[in-house]
Amino acid sequence: MRPIEKKIVVLAVIIGLILCIYVGCTYAGAKQCPPAVAEDPTSTTAPEETVPQETDNPTTGPELTEPPARYELTPEERDLVERVVMAESGGEPFLGQMAVAQCILNACEKDGTRPAEVVVDYQYTRGRPDPSQRVRDAVAAVFDEGQTVTEEPILYFYAPAIASSEWHESQIFVMEIGGHRFFAER
Repeated sequence: MRPIEKKIVVLAVIIGLILCIYVGCTYAGAKQCPPAVAEDPTSTTAPEETVPQETDNPTTGPELTEPPARYELTPEERDLVERVVMAESGGEPFLGQMAVAQCILNACEKDGTRPAEVVVDYQYTRGRPDPSQRVRDAVAAVFDEGQTVTEEPILYFYAPAIASSEWHESQIFVMEIGGHRFFAER
């Protein structure tokens, strides 16, 4: 490949990555977009096309299946998690609500425990109001779809406007969303 062709390929990759970020396919760190692939400008072959697979019954089309949830919640656990997220971050932006749900999920996976144990062990608030639809959506995005706000294993958060916490600040600070600071374990 000549030097000018190498520069064109590198430029194409950079533009592809910028467009990928610009259109939001890495929205909040969730579901990363596929890596950009530079095409060889001298290639004469057409890119491969994806053809849907045929099914036994042509009148129904391809069979659609839901991907498995990242973490299966019982109806009681879902209600508990939604109420805790509502209590802790109901007035926060959607990403803040997702981050609180992610803290609960990360704690369940890290400790090998269920949500009821996590909300006690991690001392979540005891007030548990009815969740809004936005909170339900945030919990579903994290637990069912596996979306995350950050790839960091956040476990802890607090609201500096309400309380101060030297202990939280002694952990690894990851991000701040709305009125909450989020931390990974040190």
